[in-house]
Amino acid sequence: MRRLLAGACLAAAAMTVAVGCLSRPGPVTAQGAGARYAVTLTIEQGDTADITVERGQAEAVEVMATMPQMGHVTPESAARRLAPGRFRADGDLFTMDGVWEVSVRVSGAAGEEVIPLTVLVTS
Repeated sequence: MRRLLAGACLAAAAMTVAVGCLSRPGPVTAQGAGARYAVTLTIEQGDTADITVERGQAEAVEVMATMPQMGHVTPESAARRLAPGRFRADGDLFTMDGVWEVSVRVSGAAGEEVIPLTVLVTS
């Protein structure tokens, strides 16, 4: 009986590990606003960030990420415009899992503004 129970526990543990390894976390989303602009940042994977400017007319968006706990800083990266109000920043923005502080610099007719966001990146 003990061997049967031990085998069942081992099988359950193996299934839990397999499912955890095969499943991917969903996208990470953060929202922030300043006096001129409001943005939503969506991270599908650690190397791509989509930025939607919800308030204000943006002409350009740049993104910079820092991980203060580990001393990581990524250089500011210009996001390419996909459509009016939609931008994408590609590259190695998030070099490891953890809490990142993201600065989204938005420029447009209303001026320039930096909107700070905090996200938890997992792979």
